[in-house]
Amino acid sequence: MTWEEFKGFVKFVKVFCSVNDQYFYVVTDLEACVWLEETLKNFERILVVVSHSQDFLNGVCTNIIHMQNKKLKIYTGNYDQYAQTRSELEENQMKQYKWEQDQISSMKEYIARFGHGSAKLARQAQSKEKTLAKMERGGLTEKVVRDKVLVFRFVDVGKLPPPVLQFVEVAFGYTPDNLIYKNIEFGVDLDSRVALVGPNGAGKSTLLKLMTGELVPLDGMVRRHNHLRIAQFHQHLADKLDMEVSALQYMISEYPGNEEEKMRASIGKFGLTGKAQVMPMSNLSDGQRSRVVFAWLAFRQPHMLLLDEPTNHLDIETIDSLAEALNEWDGGLVLVSHDFRLINQVAKEIWVCENQAVTRWEGDIMDFKMHLKKKAGLSG
Repeated sequence: MTWEEFKGFVKFVKVFCSVNDQYFYVVTDLEACVWLEETLKNFERILVVVSHSQDFLNGVCTNIIHMQNKKLKIYTGNYDQYAQTRSELEENQMKQYKWEQDQISSMKEYIARFGHGSAKLARQAQSKEKTLAKMERGGLTEKVVRDKVLVFRFVDVGKLPPPVLQFVEVAFGYTPDNLIYKNIEFGVDLDSRVALVGPNGAGKSTLLKLMTGELVPLDGMVRRHNHLRIAQFHQHLADKLDMEVSALQYMISEYPGNEEEKMRASIGKFGLTGKAQVMPMSNLSDGQRSRVVFAWLAFRQPHMLLLDEPTNHLDIETIDSLAEALNEWDGGLVLVSHDFRLINQVAKEIWVCENQAVTRWEGDIMDFKMHLKKKAGLSG
């Protein structure tokens, strides 16, 4: 489904609209995301959304349904409000659980110690037995089961003296008479944290390919430090994985000569452990396969990461883990993403790709979001 087809689909639905995050795979344009958010925010019928975009859920949702242990629990408010309320409720639940367990332990100890003592002590022990039985009949507070938190980790690689990557009067187009970029100049170093934004077709992914050398300028030059190692994540890397082999077999084949334990540790840095490392990748989820790709990229120990829509198959918690890992890493980052929150977490600069140019946006990504709303006539 193309973006235009999806846009028509949303307008067509009148009674019930169910949007899951598979639709967001075609909505990879920030302007389109803003339009979709505002359209669904004002949708007058029932709307059910499954999404891994926390910013989108904050903008659209008035209730959140949390699914855990085959149970559903409804929270009032958007995602941030849900997260805060859930945290407070779970904190209170754990306090109640601990109090009950302390009471139970104390009563059981008393019963075991004095249940066969003097008549007075035995009566007190029997009373505690009744109290304990009453507590159990009334239902004891369950222990909170915390969500498993994945931890990503990129290996620090040290510094290279600038300039690391320079564009000098670069012009590029897939045909000479249809330029995407004209006379662009900028530099990216290891302390750069850049998010590229702009409409679909403006050349964001093309710019990343020019950085890696996959594409060559029609005019001008791209200068790279002689020792610079670049690793690029793009949407189709996971599609190229051999589904018949395991993640461990894949890493060993890609990086021959390394010990199995070293490969296991490398994959484990991205939350893939135990049996998940040795089963055929056809049995892994899309998110797990994305983690295999990240492990493959990280093992190259790049000085610079170019990430083109890295979150399509990652859930909210995993996206947060990725953001934390990127913020702790000492390399350079250039990011293309339709996830406003991820950009807000990791980007220090916003560069707009549009009209054959790359220009720095004076403000953060949320300022740019408001700009897009006004541009589309969606904000007063």
